[in-house]
Amino acid sequence: MASYLLDTNHASRLMAQEEPLASRVREAAPGEDRFGISVTVLGELYFAVYASQRREQNLSRLQVLSSALTIWPFDESAAEIFGRIQAEQKAAGHPVPPLDAQIAAVARVHGLTVVTADHHFHLISNLTIERWV
Repeated sequence: MASYLLDTNHASRLMAQEEPLASRVREAAPGEDRFGISVTVLGELYFAVYASQRREQNLSRLQVLSSALTIWPFDESAAEIFGRIQAEQKAAGHPVPPLDAQIAAVARVHGLTVVTADHHFHLISNLTIERWV
């Protein structure tokens, strides 16, 4: 079974039912693949909803999406890994945005594949990355 952590750029497209992403998630065999977002991504999606012109429609879409996905927490274990990632990236001269480091930390803690269009995730060690859009 594969478990996928959608970054905000993929989760927002899934929320909008954009293809081919929506089909890929919809056609996944039940019990074989698991899809989710981190609580950090959920926060970013709420920000996008409340900053949008179609707030009610987008809030409804987000509620449907979040009820269908696993929501992985940013907990104490993830906080420690976040600190490591930030220190590693600073030492390497490749700092990553803090929210993306939080997402990467959650992926490391739970052994998840990050599905993202952001290149800087590839700079983080011990992280499996896929791009679906």
